[in-house]
Amino acid sequence: MRKIAFILFLCIISFSCKKDEQSPICQLTKFITEYPATNLIHYDLITVKDNRIELINSYDVKNAKDTSGRIKIFYEYNSLGKVSAFRDESNINKISRFDLTYDTSGMAIKSTQKTNGVINDEIVFEYDAQKRPISATGLRLLGVNRSIEYDANGNPYRIYRSDYGSLPTLNEHTFDDNRNFFEGIPEIRLYWLIRPLYAFIPFGGNNIRSTKFFTLKGTELKEVPELRTIRETSANERGFPISMKIILENQNKTLSAESKFEFNCQ
Repeated sequence: MRKIAFILFLCIISFSCKKDEQSPICQLTKFITEYPATNLIHYDLITVKDNRIELINSYDVKNAKDTSGRIKIFYEYNSLGKVSAFRDESNINKISRFDLTYDTSGMAIKSTQKTNGVINDEIVFEYDAQKRPISATGLRLLGVNRSIEYDANGNPYRIYRSDYGSLPTLNEHTFDDNRNFFEGIPEIRLYWLIRPLYAFIPFGGNNIRSTKFFTLKGTELKEVPELRTIRETSANERGFPISMKIILENQNKTLSAESKFEFNCQ
């Protein structure tokens, strides 16, 4: 699955947004990311209806031409208004579903993955005492294996991955004080647990400021200094990001990606 996001964003807001119950909710509807080194532009379009996500539609454009990197994810809901399934129609001949199971407290504890109706993985979730996800583990050979640690502000600052068929990696993040751009659409969080965790993290209150990347070398996880990044984020007067630059800190501060976000405020 190509980078949906963890691909990266900004906002044009026509109304004021405050972080209290009386004020309008600002919901991310689009983010566009440009990658100067490859001349690639990635689009993520989010359709929201009745304050719930209906569709995530992502695609790449390179040299003014659409590429094959198209992703189309539909959200389904149960009678209680909780996400019941994600339906991946990126390839209409190979439709994947992720059906969610909840416990009695309303926490999603498992996702059953099917491709064209055939089960090919089950992913179980664990949470900490604050009901934050701390792990996602695949029970079959697909081997999803991710764990998450949080900082004092509740942001996921250490993310470990050792998915089947790939080397173990670790990302360590620091965060800013601005509002997370996914704040108005919390349903997006479960999808990012199931699919690979990319450059953007949709849970936690704030946005990534810097990242260190570690990979397995021998028997230990070692940092790859040339992949260390910093982020320059511009926010509006209400603290929502409107633009973000990802810069390779140890490569002459080369611009790796630049994103712009659009919101709908109600």
